[in-house]
Amino acid sequence: MSAINAFIHSVAATVTGHGDSSKHGTPTSPHTPVSTQAQSAQSASHSATMHTTTCDDVNVKSVISTDTQSKIKMENQNKIASLMSKLGSTHSQIDEYSKRRTEEISDAVRQSITKIVTETQAEQTVLLQDANIRSVEIEQEYKLKLQNYLEKLDDEKAQLLAQLEKELNLRQDRILDDARKRIDDLNEQANRLKMNVLKEAQIAGNAKIEQITDQVAALAADDASRRMQSTTTTVVTTQAKSVGGHSSHIEISEHKRH
Repeated sequence: MSAINAFIHSVAATVTGHGDSSKHGTPTSPHTPVSTQAQSAQSASHSATMHTTTCDDVNVKSVISTDTQSKIKMENQNKIASLMSKLGSTHSQIDEYSKRRTEEISDAVRQSITKIVTETQAEQTVLLQDANIRSVEIEQEYKLKLQNYLEKLDDEKAQLLAQLEKELNLRQDRILDDARKRIDDLNEQANRLKMNVLKEAQIAGNAKIEQITDQVAALAADDASRRMQSTTTTVVTTQAKSVGGHSSHIEISEHKRH
């Protein structure tokens, strides 16, 4: 559109540019120098160009009317108007042609886009189908790999657990042996302490028994003088047994005759 407008303005400028005044040459004498002066006049109705030629004492004046030029200008204006009308019609035709071609191009582009979209959708469908098939294959492949790997891990796990169980059993045996040894040591120490206590108790018991025996003997001696002659047997038995199985037995017998 801008190119057409520029073309119209260019044609108008070219046509209107012919209104400039043209210069005419003047005849000269080969023997006498000639001076030429050009003047122009402009009126409301017409314009004229006057040429004056002087040769010695002779002056020659020539006047060229510009009525014809005004007539030419009017004809040029009519031509310009006709040309502008044709250009306007041509512009309308070009505009309609451009619109029609634009619509045709737009339709062709829409059809091409529709075709491209359809082809793209078909390619995407095929691509998705291939991707799904490949995905299933990969999933199956890695499922087998995972099963094999899990079996291998299970074997390693079983071996490690078996080794751990052996180590735990050994450590448990050592712990039990150590505990048993400590318990035995404590029992031995306790038995020694108990034996010492029993020995001390036996010593104290023996001392007490001896004291009682002495008292009984004294009482019996006193009573012997008062009673008939008789025989008395006194038996005192003391028995002690420790936790460890050690035992002691003390028996005191006394026979008295009255």
